[in-house]
Amino acid sequence: MFRPLKSLRGITITTIVLGIDGTTWTLLDRWLDDLPTLSGIVENGTSSELESSTPPVTSPAWRCYGTGKNPDDIGVYWWRQLDRETNEFVGADQLPLTDECYWERLSDAGYQVAVMGVPLNSPPQAVDGHFVSGGPFADPDNYTYPESLSDTLESEFDYQLHPKEYPSVENATDSEIVADFEAMIEQRFDVAEWLLEEHDPDFLNLTLFYINVMQHKAWDAPEVKGLWKVIDERIGELVDSDDNLIIHSDHGLHEVERVFYLNAWLEQQGYLSVTAPEDDRSVVDYVKSVTDALGISEQVGRVLPEFIRQRVGSGRRLLDSGEYESRIDFDESRAVALPQGPVYLLDDDPSFADALTNELLAVEDPKTGRRALEDIVPASDVYGDPVGENAPDLLVRWNDGFEVKNQHSEDEKQVWGSPHGVLADNAQQGVVIAEGPSFGSSDDVKTPYLTDIAPTVLHLFGEPIPEGFSGSVAMDLFAPGSEPANKEVSYTTATMSGRSNGHEDATQDVNDRLQDLGYLE
Repeated sequence: MFRPLKSLRGITITTIVLGIDGTTWTLLDRWLDDLPTLSGIVENGTSSELESSTPPVTSPAWRCYGTGKNPDDIGVYWWRQLDRETNEFVGADQLPLTDECYWERLSDAGYQVAVMGVPLNSPPQAVDGHFVSGGPFADPDNYTYPESLSDTLESEFDYQLHPKEYPSVENATDSEIVADFEAMIEQRFDVAEWLLEEHDPDFLNLTLFYINVMQHKAWDAPEVKGLWKVIDERIGELVDSDDNLIIHSDHGLHEVERVFYLNAWLEQQGYLSVTAPEDDRSVVDYVKSVTDALGISEQVGRVLPEFIRQRVGSGRRLLDSGEYESRIDFDESRAVALPQGPVYLLDDDPSFADALTNELLAVEDPKTGRRALEDIVPASDVYGDPVGENAPDLLVRWNDGFEVKNQHSEDEKQVWGSPHGVLADNAQQGVVIAEGPSFGSSDDVKTPYLTDIAPTVLHLFGEPIPEGFSGSVAMDLFAPGSEPANKEVSYTTATMSGRSNGHEDATQDVNDRLQDLGYLE
């Protein structure tokens, strides 16, 4: 079966890496019969599950992908992490990405590159070619390189960096929201085709981030499948039969049946001490209900005292996780958790880690009788020893059907609950598919890691792999007898990019965006 390809480009071989946030075989396997382009690529190419970062979360996963390094190597463990010196939680947008991304190496080696939409890569990187920032950190005032590219995107393609409205579980399938997300997908493919046809890059990296948001909120709804049909059609128009193509996700997804609030459990067991809110909850709730009804929450929030403003927020949240964290008594606590995996131990007793691990692994959901957690591993077992000073001590892995959060946004004492805010949550196993002149045709390959993609693409271009990469070249993906399959892997010294994060003045905007997306409570 040969898929229809409608690209108008010539026969120049381009390497295209298409990242689709949250892609999972759970959905693709159901839908491939209605996705002719993707089904043809899977049939003719090599496909496999893909092992995500630990934790399997957009942050740090996309930085791990770009740098070929694990979370500890780049110093990012989740959307937020504990600064052990100050006992404050720092947002990932405030942590500089100093490690070089693999497309920067391609650029330095003389290749023309076009990079679009990779999350956690903002401000835009100066490359030999074009760069468009993506994901929740992307700043509408500074998201392209060269800077003038944003004018072209907005005037010629009506380019939209972020959704007009962030979906909730209740409204994700509303026609206006679905149409907005479809338009954003179309815009990105339109720009990618323009870059290929007008600028002929050697390497194109296009990442679709916001489809993951729809899957979180609506999971397998017909409207989500409809967006995948758009993606499928546009892949067929974008990719030429002579191109090398890699399609991958940053993590997988699974449907949520029950939620385990880990910090609430820690507090219940006496391992976490959290002081009561300074304000009267009923008063704040009343103020919020009135300002919401009048549509003035944002304006009022600017003049309220800080402790109330954190609770009332900007009209989009009730309990800011930053406010909760500010009430943690670190002197009286032995452990504190973040959602989706990281656990920080605040007790120097060497036996506490084992004791806590055994207790948590035995915890059962009172409603289903199932254990929420599949495994708990020391961070040093995952990242190597020693770990960074701000690394979590333990990493939680959860069973299918469960979501692990820190605390409920409205009742921070609640330990168990039904899905709240999302219908699907992240899973360790993602997707990788490869097709083209350099790739084989097999579904029987060793499962690659997310961090393997960077060295694999560098090797595909004949470039050496920087020392210090966590990932390695996924030789199983290459066709026997192809040039990359026959070429010995070479290595070189690593370099730092020297870039700053550029987000010192944008923290509140980023926090609001992450809360709208459901990443922060």
